[in-house]
Amino acid sequence: MSHGTTESWLSRITRPVFELPADLVGVVVAVAAVAFTLAQSGVRGTPVAVALGLPFVLFAPGYALVSLLFPGTGPSRRSGWTSPARVRREGITPGERAALSFGGSLALVPVLALSLSLASVPFEPLPVLVAVFGLTLTLSVFAALRRGNVPAEDRFGVSFRTGASRLRAALFGAESSADVALNVVLALSVVVALSAVGFAFAAPQDGERFSRLSLLEREGGKFVTAKNPEPFEVGETKPVHVAVDNREGKSVEYTVVVQLQRVEQRPDGSARVVDRVELDRLSHRVAAGESWRTRYAISPTMAGENLRLQFLLYKGDPPANPTTSNADEHAHLWIDVAT
Repeated sequence: MSHGTTESWLSRITRPVFELPADLVGVVVAVAAVAFTLAQSGVRGTPVAVALGLPFVLFAPGYALVSLLFPGTGPSRRSGWTSPARVRREGITPGERAALSFGGSLALVPVLALSLSLASVPFEPLPVLVAVFGLTLTLSVFAALRRGNVPAEDRFGVSFRTGASRLRAALFGAESSADVALNVVLALSVVVALSAVGFAFAAPQDGERFSRLSLLEREGGKFVTAKNPEPFEVGETKPVHVAVDNREGKSVEYTVVVQLQRVEQRPDGSARVVDRVELDRLSHRVAAGESWRTRYAISPTMAGENLRLQFLLYKGDPPANPTTSNADEHAHLWIDVAT
């Protein structure tokens, strides 16, 4: 008796492994391929990223969730009334499944973003791609296991030929040509609306493209805005972290010019540079949507009070005479160096 029970239990567990649902396998493979493609720095921020990212975010996670919740086919049409228990056992229609997939994704993605934030995971392309893929894969695995335990006659399955026939009948099976035209316009409107939403999220507008330069220091294990350092002794060095954020929508070669300036305060409160010396140049290519941070050792080469340590950021090669007026971004610290 126990042997039969064990065999039945093993059969229920292993059945989904050998009868993997084609739709769930296709979703997982497609999401993996899209995540790998979007992880490439040359793809992010392009129209290709929009076209791939739209179904990746707005459909795949929700489809896996709906497949987990509804492993069976649509409700029976053999009677005019279907009990709630039978609806729960059998599931929903393909049309309802597709609609709920979009709604499920719109519900899951904000929760996923909040979870990343609470876990102190940076909201950057690579962690987000991994999180969306991991969520879709996990839901798909459990959905496949649950669907495998549904009787074959009630189990949901995808037939591309049947789906295409239903879509053609829904669009072109209307009684009049006006109804056919209305169905086509409605379908196109949905596609355009979803594309617009995806483009708004995946492709930043020109006014949102920028580069940011920051000076940071470690405090309690975290990076915070750097403060003016304590006075320097002759030959002493102190560290500061230079950070560059690329929000230009494309890969950029940055150069940071480091200058030590002696300034003269004018009566109107402005400052005039009376002497300057270039200390260093830091260059690095930063991919679209990525950040670069490097540790820089401040080593003054002139003495005096209220010296300005100026960091000038340029996209590409700096001009022959780098100044704050021709820099793309600039940041500074005030330092004192003992004479």
